[in-house]
Amino acid sequence: MSLQIPRPGDLPTATTDEDPKKNRKARTSVGIGLIAVAVISAAAMIWLYSLYGAGLANLNDSDRSEQAVFVTLNIFYFMALAAVGIWNVAARRSTSKLPLIAALVLSCLALTFTVINILDFATTSGRIPSLFMLFLNLGICVQTVRLLLVKPTLDRSVVSPY
Repeated sequence: MSLQIPRPGDLPTATTDEDPKKNRKARTSVGIGLIAVAVISAAAMIWLYSLYGAGLANLNDSDRSEQAVFVTLNIFYFMALAAVGIWNVAARRSTSKLPLIAALVLSCLALTFTVINILDFATTSGRIPSLFMLFLNLGICVQTVRLLLVKPTLDRSVVSPY
């Protein structure tokens, strides 16, 4: 067996987007989607700690400090999701790829965490949880990749002084 390596002509090529309005809407949807993931995830974490927070008193000091670090990292993660979401909404008229790359990294990370949480919940409880977050994160990843593959066109409505 030989390894099939694609030729450059076989790779998908980016096409120009003839509708900058559609591009702005897609960038806005990526930003709003990331903000929604941050809000829903933070609300779920708050809800879980409100249910099981009393159990933290039974933990020893090292386990409590581990939980504190876990909560702190989650807060930073939620803030990063919200910040990148706001950045994508603010940069919706831009042709910069940087907000989209940051959105792709965070949305793929969120997708990975969601899959791990779904598998963990399914194995511990024997039930399949709601798959809403899985589809939301998957949609954000697909939309971001689609936007990264599009060649930007010059938007005549935005005039740069440079």
